[in-house]
Amino acid sequence: MIPDIIQDTWDFLWALSPEMFLRVFWFFFLFDFPRFVVTDIFVFFYERWQGTRPDKNEQFIRMLKESPPKVSIIIPALNEEDTVAWTIRSLHEQTYRNLEMIIVDDGSEDRTPEICRELVRENDDIRYLRFAERAGKSAVLNYGLRFATGEFVVFVDSDTTFDRDAIFQIITSFADPKVGGVSGNLSVRNADSNLLTMLQTIEYMFTISMGRRVRSLLGTLPIISGAFGAFRREMIMYDRIGGHEPGPGNDSDLAIRVRKQGYKIKFQPKAVCLTNSPVKMYNLIKQRSRWDRNMIKNRIRKHKDTYNPFSKSFRLRELITFMDSLFFHLGLAALTAYYLLDIAWNYPDYFVQLMFVNFCLYFCSELLELILITSLDRRLHEFPRFLMHLPLVNPFKIFLKLVRLKAYLQEFFLRESNRDPFAPIKVRQRYIQW
Repeated sequence: MIPDIIQDTWDFLWALSPEMFLRVFWFFFLFDFPRFVVTDIFVFFYERWQGTRPDKNEQFIRMLKESPPKVSIIIPALNEEDTVAWTIRSLHEQTYRNLEMIIVDDGSEDRTPEICRELVRENDDIRYLRFAERAGKSAVLNYGLRFATGEFVVFVDSDTTFDRDAIFQIITSFADPKVGGVSGNLSVRNADSNLLTMLQTIEYMFTISMGRRVRSLLGTLPIISGAFGAFRREMIMYDRIGGHEPGPGNDSDLAIRVRKQGYKIKFQPKAVCLTNSPVKMYNLIKQRSRWDRNMIKNRIRKHKDTYNPFSKSFRLRELITFMDSLFFHLGLAALTAYYLLDIAWNYPDYFVQLMFVNFCLYFCSELLELILITSLDRRLHEFPRFLMHLPLVNPFKIFLKLVRLKAYLQEFFLRESNRDPFAPIKVRQRYIQW
């Protein structure tokens, strides 16, 4: 069967004129090839070139080594008896020495309080705070921020672990006084659990490790992951910009508000943390739907003043950033669905051949991307196992685009984020209805 498809596809391509070729593969050549392949090649050579130049942040880095400013690590916890000790152990192994750790327990009902109190008894650099009942992650983070005394604040999830120099690397980005927040580089810890987690591992490499490199370089990075992100403490204090607001999407909302203050958001690829990814499809869809709904909630509703040139918050840079996000998330998700319908409707007799050629185009481009990413991240030794799963990556990405499109529609028409159990009911009832 496969040889027949290949032969039929070859005959079909051979009969196509150049104009017809572009007509049936317009999506790849108009959007995905320049957006991903061209930009990835540019970033690869840019970083190689940067590596040959003298480090302009040498004085700041020397200061971090000789007299490091205090960094406050805020760790929200909710029923994390299996992971919170790992996270603390990983932070204690950091090369950056001037740390204070603040664990804020959101009313855990397992052994988390017992474990955290034991950690406090054994270590004088840990503070443990506890809510009697669940108040939501935003309240936990804001409460921890009240007790932070460091010049910089790092928010981490209580199921993450870190490369030994991750904190040092993320703080180096603050050498630029115009940088208000820095996003760390997330990688999947449980990559080998099953096929789904391996596909997420490769997707993280494409969208986070490389994708955020690109957007950081272009100045259009609008988000700092809640799993590992650093800020100047004075920038995010409650009396300045209000801290974290309740509900899902508080991490992207905080990063947007920092940008609207005129500060830059950067990505630090050398600051690597490991986090667990969903092992079941249902949980993955639930997670991604929550993430995706924030596009509508935060970037269309809440921060709509970004589009208003008469608003005090209007900045051309932020408008470009928002339009970039909307087009390459919302726009491309919709166009992907349109492209599939277009091919199925107009070329039903050649649908299989066209999908096969698309598969080959994307496989070749993703192979090149994988080579570039593993080279930049020094993970070439893992290339063979990633390559084995690469044929499934593009179908997986198309599936996630359709999940994303559904989430956008749910949020746009139903305001689904207002019912998200990310926060307890008593908190959801007091949401501002964006």
